[in-house]
Amino acid sequence: MAMRVLYLIRHGHHDLENSHQDDLGGGLTSIGVEQAKLAAQRFSKLPITAIHSSTKRRAAETADIIAGALPNVPRHRSRGLWECIPSIPPKFAKLLANYSSDEDLARAKRQVDKAFSRYFKRARGTDKHEIIVAHGNLIRYLVCRVLRASPEAWINMDLCNCGVSKVLIRSDGWMTLVSHNDVAHLPQHLITSLTGSRLTKILYGLA
Repeated sequence: MAMRVLYLIRHGHHDLENSHQDDLGGGLTSIGVEQAKLAAQRFSKLPITAIHSSTKRRAAETADIIAGALPNVPRHRSRGLWECIPSIPPKFAKLLANYSSDEDLARAKRQVDKAFSRYFKRARGTDKHEIIVAHGNLIRYLVCRVLRASPEAWINMDLCNCGVSKVLIRSDGWMTLVSHNDVAHLPQHLITSLTGSRLTKILYGLA
């Protein structure tokens, strides 16, 4: 029976200074470009059947670089893969209060659940190996869904730029998180994380 393998990739390091110029945010920095090129090399050796990406600049540019190594693979872009805050754990309610209203949270919840239903499904016919280039919060929430963990547990995970989380979906619909935040394709000096540069060095043994 056919199986689906999803490779969830957080976009490369991006330009924070110009991230608010419009809804699409900032593009990749030189570091982000190098991260994406190394991710492209990694995936060029795999039987990828589709590439999905957010339309935000940082994700779209990362996907463009990866697609360059997979010229015959179909590309699909979706606003449904945009970054969002899917839920706010009580401990972080004050910290995140200025980022999401109740209406924003409800909209984000609908978005991420729709993305899960759209991409995390059984394959039909032949095996599918699909790349999803998106954002840290969204990917961490989707991983929680795979694990059937509390939807608020997304905030307890780290995820590096161009880190890869691999999910296997069997023909009966059962899902397995094979790996999370895999950065084996990146050299130490190109590992950048949600946690910030100093903590990243400590967490990944770079200090």
